[in-house]
Amino acid sequence: MSKSGQIVTDDFLDELTERHTSGDWGKAKLGNVVIGRPSIANEEVKPVVLRLPVSTIAAIDAYSAEIGETRSQFLRNAVDLALPSKR
Repeated sequence: MSKSGQIVTDDFLDELTERHTSGDWGKAKLGNVVIGRPSIANEEVKPVVLRLPVSTIAAIDAYSAEIGETRSQFLRNAVDLALPSKR
């Protein structure tokens, strides 16, 4: 059973597969389809590469996992905290 209460059977999955393959979703509204990752800013973003000791990377990874963030999220937050204009 799905979250919406729909009973999921083999026939139901076969029908969805056929509709997907044919591109016929009938009156179903799929909403805005956004390709790629969600934006993290309201402006262009670019990657920044830096070298760190392996032990520092391990510490960042361990701590970011502990607080439920990715390495990138942790580093973005650390940069924001360090910059006076972002505080």
